[in-house]
Amino acid sequence: MRCEGLCLSYPPTNQPTEMRPYLFTLLLFTLACTCARAQQLELFESFTNHAVLQRNVDHPMWGWAKPGKVVRVLFGDHKLSVKADKTGRWEVSLPPMGAGGPYKISVQAKPEAILLEDIYFGDVYLLSGQSNMEWRLTQSDPDGTRAKAIADPLIRELKVKKAYAGKPRTRLDIDENFSENWIVGSADGIKDFSAVGSYFAHYLREEVDVPIGLLHSSWGGSRIEPWMRPTADGMNPDLDEVEDMLAQAGIPGRKRFAEDFPGRNVPTEDEGQAKGWLNDKFDDASWPTMALPGFWEAAGYPNVDGVFYFRHTFSLTEAQAKGKATLRLGKIDDGDVTHVNGQRIGSMPNSYSQDRVYSLPAGTLRAGENTIAVQVTDGGGGGGFYSDAKTLKLETSAGNIALAGDWKFNIGRYAVGGNFNQMPVILYNAMIAPLAEYPLTGVLWYQGESNAGPGDNVQYAQLMKGLIKDWRDFFGQPDLPFYWVQLANFTAPPKSANEPGWAVLRQSQTAALELPRTGQAVITDIGEADDIHPRNKWEVGRRLSLHALKDLYNKDVVAASPQVSLARSINGRVIVNFSGIGGGLEVRPNAANDKRYPYLAEGFTVEDAQGKWHFASGLVDEDDNGVVLVVPPGITIKKVRYAWASNPERANLFSKEGLPVTPFEVGVE
Repeated sequence: MRCEGLCLSYPPTNQPTEMRPYLFTLLLFTLACTCARAQQLELFESFTNHAVLQRNVDHPMWGWAKPGKVVRVLFGDHKLSVKADKTGRWEVSLPPMGAGGPYKISVQAKPEAILLEDIYFGDVYLLSGQSNMEWRLTQSDPDGTRAKAIADPLIRELKVKKAYAGKPRTRLDIDENFSENWIVGSADGIKDFSAVGSYFAHYLREEVDVPIGLLHSSWGGSRIEPWMRPTADGMNPDLDEVEDMLAQAGIPGRKRFAEDFPGRNVPTEDEGQAKGWLNDKFDDASWPTMALPGFWEAAGYPNVDGVFYFRHTFSLTEAQAKGKATLRLGKIDDGDVTHVNGQRIGSMPNSYSQDRVYSLPAGTLRAGENTIAVQVTDGGGGGGFYSDAKTLKLETSAGNIALAGDWKFNIGRYAVGGNFNQMPVILYNAMIAPLAEYPLTGVLWYQGESNAGPGDNVQYAQLMKGLIKDWRDFFGQPDLPFYWVQLANFTAPPKSANEPGWAVLRQSQTAALELPRTGQAVITDIGEADDIHPRNKWEVGRRLSLHALKDLYNKDVVAASPQVSLARSINGRVIVNFSGIGGGLEVRPNAANDKRYPYLAEGFTVEDAQGKWHFASGLVDEDDNGVVLVVPPGITIKKVRYAWASNPERANLFSKEGLPVTPFEVGVE
């Protein structure tokens, strides 16, 4: 039973009626909390201390109590009363409130009461998508400099736990790895917020004095279909098949478990540390082996999450064991606790994308046999070590020791998992459906990498529009603002003029701009060729914030990237015109461009009459809001593309406000 806020005994009937529960003594609070397990009064999981509630609306507030019980909600001068229905659910409507706080809300059902404190009314944004939305601020800010710079107690986040369900739920799982309450955006708190969300909120707060709540519900690696209802446009899932996949998910792993650990029961609670599996001299001779680096899914444990233990022994000379050393284990999905010779030398929970680099002080190692023991916890998707084999090594002053190869392993906790972030509907059921009726200011969406393959990338246009319409209908807000991030530049730059890659998915994302009250942040200039998680999340957040500042807060800003309007052939020249150029177009040369011609707009490709594609450049024509392409004489151009590659590194055309031109493909008139 949750105890959100203060759990209090209801005042005895002989006490003055004006006496509020939150004035009770610490003694009464303590006595009541000792009885919390028997408590029947509950609030929906988003109603916690430090919450940001949507301003200027009749805000529903609900929870559960004993059926038929009268529930009273005391909020300032407002006294609301309702009787729990036969299922125990109750709901009241808080009056519209302007931006501000802090407030207290007392919820009472004799003899129980819950007190919420430090409540603010402001603007609430739902954050969703895959790992680039999930990416925490600290992952791009390891020394905390940026967290300190943007720390703001009126930016707050509630992190929804990764979950899935075969049918829509009414309860929300909150990620207790962060907090069961809304987290206040102090320097220590904001570091674990969504980086995109925290910067978005920061740039809003620079312009408007409104508390910002970030309701964060994302899952790394997820496709778009798991977030949608089966009735959404573009969806036609076989729900019977989905249910069957859920039911069958654990069978292959259980079969492999029986082979590796004959006669042992599948563990549902982790007792590995208690049994000494991280200890120096533990006897692991009977343990099976697994080749690392690698995911355990590929080693015979598909659809398995939980806790695995890995042990590896190696020998050192006296020279290698002397002094300090550095242990490099690469990336571990999701979290680890690492011991060397029985000493805990590091731990990085929920850090699937970060390399484990641990410093070993002098005296940790010894001549002869040494042992590394690693506890790995995985909460969804792949689990284990997934860097290049050369990454796993011990660096000493007298040479390096390679650590890739066979490691002993055991399973501390076995949980049925799987690629649930790939299955239609089931993330919506668990991570969105419980939010029915929840008022929002807008939605921020960062997803698409998992749908960028052939075929999927074209269908994404319908799915993206379907998601927007579906969520607007679900939340009962037909004009709910919906802003998203277009995919960044990624992978090696193209070697030929016809390597579309992610460009097709980007065009599908752009197609959703047909819907009103939408906005797109184009970021093909700030990605990283070798990392699908570009570190520059502050500019992503800023570009998203421009849409909200313009649309919702009436600020005079240019929010949208320029878009192509048409391409024309005039007297043997091809002229490409644009809309939404703000103060005009300009070239911003980068390291990939030809430095001899810094005035050329690059990143264009053109298709000739024979269907062959060529690289092309252009000159900005400020009088015509366009670009005149420079093409070889005698070639008839049929189509023009811009930034049409997974990594269009030569693309250098921007609005004068610094927003990159939206990638496009257009026929020539």
